Amino acid sequence: MEISKVDRTVLKEVIRELLIEDSKIFKEIIEEILKENKVIISEDQLEKRRHIERMIQEDFDKYDEVFRKLA
Repeated sequence: MEISKVDRTVLKEVIRELLIEDSKIFKEIIEEILKENKVIISEDQLEKRRHIERMIQEDFDKYDEVFRKLA
């Protein structure tokens, strides 16, 4: 799918709805992209990814209400 072919307004609305419904979906999408692109390949990188995931989850938990209000 090419983003240039998708109406950006519709795309933004879909992303907002995903965040409102379940912010874990967004995290799973990021994780899937990282795996597909083999961004994380070593044990050291795996630990870095886990650290980043924890940080992201903490931010999502901390700012969940803000994300919902912005959407």
